[in-house]
Amino acid sequence: MQLTLHVTNQCNIRCKYCFVPRGPERMTLDVAKAAVKLGMKDAKSTGLLFYGGEPLLERQLIYDTVDFSQAIKKETGHTFYYKMTTNGVLLDEEFLKFCKKVNLTIGFSHDGPMQDECRIFPDGEGTATILQEKIPLLLKYQPYAVGMSVVDPSTVHNASKIVKFLYRQGFKYITINMNYDPAAPWSKEHLAVLQSEYEKIAALYVRLTTAEEKIYISAIDVKILSHLKGEKYHTDRKQMSKNQPSVAPDGKIYLGSRHLNEEYFQIGDVFNGVDTERQNYLFDKGDEITPQCRECAILSRCNYAYGNMRLTEEGIVPDITGFQCTHEQMITPIADHAAEELFKQKNAMFIHKHYNEMYPVMSLIDDMN
Repeated sequence: MQLTLHVTNQCNIRCKYCFVPRGPERMTLDVAKAAVKLGMKDAKSTGLLFYGGEPLLERQLIYDTVDFSQAIKKETGHTFYYKMTTNGVLLDEEFLKFCKKVNLTIGFSHDGPMQDECRIFPDGEGTATILQEKIPLLLKYQPYAVGMSVVDPSTVHNASKIVKFLYRQGFKYITINMNYDPAAPWSKEHLAVLQSEYEKIAALYVRLTTAEEKIYISAIDVKILSHLKGEKYHTDRKQMSKNQPSVAPDGKIYLGSRHLNEEYFQIGDVFNGVDTERQNYLFDKGDEITPQCRECAILSRCNYAYGNMRLTEEGIVPDITGFQCTHEQMITPIADHAAEELFKQKNAMFIHKHYNEMYPVMSLIDDMN
């Protein structure tokens, strides 16, 4: 089982587009230990994702939780994997040495040239300067760290510059996340800009891959993967969502991070376990899709047609926004065009990356050497 541990609802910065409710809640070690034990149940391995808020505000809890699981590994041989998503402000060499020792991989959030506009301290000061010294330190210990950014209407005109910034800083694995909050004021004008920015990002992807430069850009690579996997793409995504519930600071378990603290979507707690009947019911409800989705040519490749739902007075309904739908119809042909161009070139790196099942392992080994 893979568990997302929301170790705190507190955060040391104020991202303008953040959807996570801030509060004083913090996870105790007893809750974390119970989550570790639960994650081991009926599983050969357990993944723990430390999330927040800002998880490094609970550094000692991360140390203690990992130490607890490592003691179990030593005694039983059970395998644990660790990940963390952080804004990076509190990263230092001591923590990165710890990460290297236990193989804890880091997702580093940064909005490139828009950092000081979007990710600010409570007093309004920007965070870019302090993070500039953190990036080379992070990549020194984790050359395979993921650079993560959020694009919303206020930053969409710089989306390609954000990707270029992260790449020039040394990130080879780059994730672009859209602000899908229903309150985000996306307009037709913003969508036109987004399409243009995606085309620039795809051109960069082709140019770097042609030059045999290693690059992974989620928006492009995920869509290429969806074509290669076919119907299996959705099967894998749905199973992944079922296998990674979220644990709130108080130990309650929810279907996923999106539904954290929504009582209807609670599926148990770390002390009493997962209510599998409830989990399966909600999981099956997530399989229901809208009539218009059934008619869509890219249904099998859409990241949102399945699993997105919300509670209304009438009950659970499929929940794919107009922006999400437009986004998927926009990015899919752009990614396909990039893949077609590289395939026609018979580009060795592209073919190796997408058609060699051993590539992820070989690439990771290469990054670690």
